[in-house]
This record gives sequence, structure tokens and C-alpha cells, in this order.
Amino acid sequence: MSKHIETFKNWADTFRPDVDALKAVVEANGADAESRRLAAGALSYLVTKMDLVPDHNEGIGVMDDIMVLRVCSLLASTSHDLGDLPASAEVSIGRMANEADKISAFLGTAVFDKLKAYCAKLSETAVRGRTPSQIVEDDAARTALYGEIDEELKRATPIVVKDADDAELRLKAYLTHKLA
Repeated sequence: MSKHIETFKNWADTFRPDVDALKAVVEANGADAESRRLAAGALSYLVTKMDLVPDHNEGIGVMDDIMVLRVCSLLASTSHDLGDLPASAEVSIGRMANEADKISAFLGTAVFDKLKAYCAKLSETAVRGRTPSQIVEDDAARTALYGEIDEELKRATPIVVKDADDAELRLKAYLTHKLA
């Protein structure tokens, strides 16, 4: 199996703790506003219907979600103050930020830079009528988002990739086309 696809598949095993780590950033009073909005934007991306790779796309539909979590973690942790996070969240954010290097190796610098720019804009992008600022500031908006994420996670099925080379080709094609 393609090393990239295998890596991305393995990241799905930490999806729940990754989401929980970003929730911790959203709720961290000591974190700067932009870090909190980036985390909220990443979480909102999980429930958007118009993501980079359609969720129903066999084998690769969730991989863009996994990538967005990592790139937003990278952006939040390198440019901003995350405040005083629980140790498990701090470790998860650091791990995801480091794993973004593998996304860059897969996509190449030019497309990865476009993905980073796309993710940076998520800190301002409304999804389902909620902006990241509203999610950070409003308990009801945050609770609604968290409920929607929990529903998405309950419906999630294991990633099945029958042809890794084909999956890698399709994933790269989607991201290259959508980020153009």
C-alpha cells in the first residue's frame, strides 16, 4: 500500500483524541483568539457538506478532514499562543502539527501552501450559520457544533482502501483541483 495512504489511514485511529484536543484549544481561555478560531474552524470543517473531498468518496472521503485537523494544529501552534492546555491535548496538538510535514511531502510545497492558506481562512468561515468566533464565544453554538461532530463520528465507518495507488492519485487530484 502507498506509504502516504497508509499513514493517512492510520491517522484515523486518533481521530477522536485529535478532535478532543482541538476542542480543548477552543475552550482554552489562555489561548489567543486566533488559535481558538483556527481550532473552531477545523472542527466546523468536519461537519461542512462542501469540503475538499466529498465524504462519500470511497476510501479517501475522510482523509481531507484528517489533513485539515493537522494543518490547523500546525497553524495554531506555530504562530499563536495555545495557552495552558491539558497535557493530553498539548501532546495531540504537537503530534498533529508535526504530522503536517507528511502532508507536505505528499502534496508538494505548492499545493501544501495552498492547503495552509485554505485552512487559515477557516478561522473566519461560517459553517451551518456559525462563525468560529461565535463558536469560541457562545456556549450554545459550541454545544451545537460538538453535537454535530459527535453524530458525524458515530456515522463514521472504517477507511477501506482497495487500491492504494488509485486512492493516492484521486486524493491528490481532488486537493490539487479544489485548491487551485
